[in-house]
Amino acid sequence: MTFEPCVNLRTLGFHTTGVQRYLLSLLPHLPPELRSVKPSRALLGIKGHLWEQLYLPTQLGRQLLWSPGNTGPLVVSRQVVTVHDAAPLDHPEWFERKFALWYSALLPRLVRRVRAIITVSHFSKERIVRNTGIKPERVHVIPNGVARRFRRLDRNTVKKVITELGLTDPYILFVGSLEPRKNLKMLLETWGQGNFDGATLAVAGATAHLFQTLQIDPLPKGVRLLGRVDDDLLPALYSGAAGFVYGSIYEGFGLPPLEALGCGCPVAVSDIPAHREVCGEAAWYFDPFNPVDLSRKLDELLRLDQVQRTALAEQGVRRAAVYSWKTAAAQTWQILQQESNR
Repeated sequence: MTFEPCVNLRTLGFHTTGVQRYLLSLLPHLPPELRSVKPSRALLGIKGHLWEQLYLPTQLGRQLLWSPGNTGPLVVSRQVVTVHDAAPLDHPEWFERKFALWYSALLPRLVRRVRAIITVSHFSKERIVRNTGIKPERVHVIPNGVARRFRRLDRNTVKKVITELGLTDPYILFVGSLEPRKNLKMLLETWGQGNFDGATLAVAGATAHLFQTLQIDPLPKGVRLLGRVDDDLLPALYSGAAGFVYGSIYEGFGLPPLEALGCGCPVAVSDIPAHREVCGEAAWYFDPFNPVDLSRKLDELLRLDQVQRTALAEQGVRRAAVYSWKTAAAQTWQILQQESNR
């Protein structure tokens, strides 16, 4: 007898971050027989963890559970868990103390107990194995994809969106959260100390009040805080940018640079293992601890001529085309079926 897998949807219901986008991008490509279980309403913090650890296991019977959001119920060994990165284990100091303590206690026990682990890059696999001591063959690397909407858009569509957002050409774009590892403070300080008159640094994905934690007041000249930008507007925002910059000091994958490449936007990213693995030769790299190197890349992005920009755009689009959510879903389903039937 076979038992179809069941997906744990606890992570849905919040604002869209990388983990939520991962799940929302995979679900349309997975078979309809994949059952799901989720709380009756979005549960934050301890309430969400209690639901996952205590209530969720009672709903499964003998079904295999797939937990796609870094956590899962410890009592369920018949489970596949997706761990996107090992940042809470590698750098607990980047997170709130309670969060770091919870994950450092939960994650190693969980990955040792479940049937299989999925992760999104070979770098993340190496860090998971190193931190938990599990056998490498239990960790399956399935890269993220790029949604079809992340493609080069026509000039009129781009113009309409950037006008609605109050932007003018040229602008450099950053899309991301305010986690310390995103290294946004160095980007802002570098922009403030550089000579980028006439250009704008557009920062999407982080709200203005959160910038107080960066202790940068006032904001440097030419910086525009866009707040959270609707997902549907991002392709136009990428397509219209003079360049995209992403200076993280740690990533498990790094989806925004790949989405920017898909839209034909020239990309400069920090020289870290996950970015090298994902972006290959389609991006420019800089030292995330060297403001002079970053400033040079910002200047080069703004000085690109049309021939250079077109060549970089074509290279980026080719690189992004390698990554498909449909392929990722097929590989995920294969693992779920395999583990469900043994």
